[in-house]
Amino acid sequence: MHATQRPRQHVVWYDLAMRATCISLLLAMIAGASACGPSKPAETPANADEASPPAASHTESEPPPGVAATPPPAASPPPSSGVPYDKEAVEISLKRAARQVKANCGATTDEDGKASGPWGKTTVTVKLGHNGHSQGATVSAPFDGRPVGKCISQAFVVMIYPPFAGPDTTVDWPVELIEPAAPVAPAASAHH
Repeated sequence: MHATQRPRQHVVWYDLAMRATCISLLLAMIAGASACGPSKPAETPANADEASPPAASHTESEPPPGVAATPPPAASPPPSSGVPYDKEAVEISLKRAARQVKANCGATTDEDGKASGPWGKTTVTVKLGHNGHSQGATVSAPFDGRPVGKCISQAFVVMIYPPFAGPDTTVDWPVELIEPAAPVAPAASAHH
């Protein structure tokens, strides 16, 4: 085997490992989304009557004869935090994508098979589609257009979260790229 073939094999194996990681991430997000699927519909009044025992002459929810019924107080809407989406669920997906970036994207290689960075902290802008799927992600210079920038965007493009009412919206999320450790050269053997 020639010395020039060894780095190429590492690139192929790394490429396969990255694809497997992306696929497993996508499958984990799909499985997580299906676990958060629609809940059991509320019992309808018709079904409730069938399941409940026969009513007495009047119940606590019905006023006694001759007393005017007062409507129950209107349910107050939940306090608005100013975001149209389920903030907790979206942040879980954003954190998951940021962990993938930190664990994998710093080692992304260029056409020459070298991890060329840049590394460090940056912010990714994610467009959250109201349908529960990310509509895209961008990073700023010097990460954009580079292999690491593409890796960052891909980690956030596959996000899935609960759909929300209203228009698509964007969020900025911090990410960190870790420079991979330099490979350790094999020690020369001391044969005489």
